[in-house]
Amino acid sequence: MPANSTTHQFLNVGNLVGMGNADIHENSPDPQFKGGALSFISDALGPRILKYVKNVRGANSAVAELVELAADGANVLTTTITNITAGSTTSATTTGLTAGRHQGMICYVLDNADSAGAAPEGEVSVVANNSTTVITMEADYPYSTALALNDDLELIATYQIETTAANAEAWTCPGFIAGKDGIDNNYWGWLIQEGFVLAKPTAANVAEGDPVESAANGSIVTLAQGHEEWVGIALAAMTNDSAALRCPVWAKLFTYENSGGTP
Repeated sequence: MPANSTTHQFLNVGNLVGMGNADIHENSPDPQFKGGALSFISDALGPRILKYVKNVRGANSAVAELVELAADGANVLTTTITNITAGSTTSATTTGLTAGRHQGMICYVLDNADSAGAAPEGEVSVVANNSTTVITMEADYPYSTALALNDDLELIATYQIETTAANAEAWTCPGFIAGKDGIDNNYWGWLIQEGFVLAKPTAANVAEGDPVESAANGSIVTLAQGHEEWVGIALAAMTNDSAALRCPVWAKLFTYENSGGTP
């Protein structure tokens, strides 16, 4: 029987997944695991935590790139949809979407235009898929009341990734691309959230033992901003004499150091 978020805060529950070396390098147009699935593994380079994601950036992502969750602004996880033109308990009509980008996002009803505070305001569903104009929700998780003209929505990213901007707050960065072939646009693959990764430095100025933060296009640099941007720890120094393409980093994005805001 369908349930909604007024009484049920879980949908399609899963657990940690087992995987092998071939799975880590998966780069697939179709999901082989549940979106957002986690795997705890250990290999010769130490223990690591991996997360299963979909690349929606509009371009391919390469191995070792740091990524952000997809949103319409900096340091948020949301895409704002204002003044929908039609709706139901399982759909919303709008304009200007990228087809497939919002699959799996949480769809929160920010405002009921007809009556403030009345259902479905404050409820959530999960996006089953989207076209350029229609957002389709999971049929097993409808709103208690139909969406209607001019309602406002927030789409909240959970496992949909894009490339990083400089100084991204760590709570918006789910990890580093794990697979040797990267993750192609609209494909699925794994991230390293916690543990050893050979990250992409922007310059040879990383100090051993120092925290690192995001730079543009999936790179990292020695932390220059507040602790909310700390994505990991540099395990070796890089100087002007070093031309290495990678810097060893201990990623710390499963339980990030910060609160998600400026201290």
